[in-house]
Amino acid sequence: MEPSSVEVLNGRSDCSDAVKRLLERAERELALFTQELEPLLYNHPEVCRRCFEIARGSRNGRIRLIAQSTRSAAAQGHCLIDLSQRLSSRVRIRTPATPELQAFRESWLIVDDHSMLRINNPERWEGSLILHDRRVVREQLEFFDAAWENSEPDQQTRRLHI
Repeated sequence: MEPSSVEVLNGRSDCSDAVKRLLERAERELALFTQELEPLLYNHPEVCRRCFEIARGSRNGRIRLIAQSTRSAAAQGHCLIDLSQRLSSRVRIRTPATPELQAFRESWLIVDDHSMLRINNPERWEGSLILHDRRVVREQLEFFDAAWENSEPDQQTRRLHI
């Protein structure tokens, strides 16, 4: 087992590198709480390829995304929205339904139950990369799970089957 560590992130480049590092460590599950699906971090072919592999790579593979807004991402053709439409049983997008969650301004990427990216200030790209700290990550995952239960399927990203 690797030792836990925390790295301070300053700037978009740090955050983007952290996303790639985390995705390479992921085996079966991603939980993403995001403002607008942060296209500068997540709308890249290599990110979506890796998300596809995670979702399809194991019997229990799943990706859950809670997004404050998907309007601009849907209009721009974000690859994670496309992935959620193609793999709807494994990749799901929801929007917060309570005022407390709608006011939440951090962005998180949680990998399995061991590591996470936490962007405290998405406008300034400031945050931390937490690696192999199961206690901290599980606490954040509990918050995410509660937020998931208090969110509803995103109407902007639903594919209508006719």
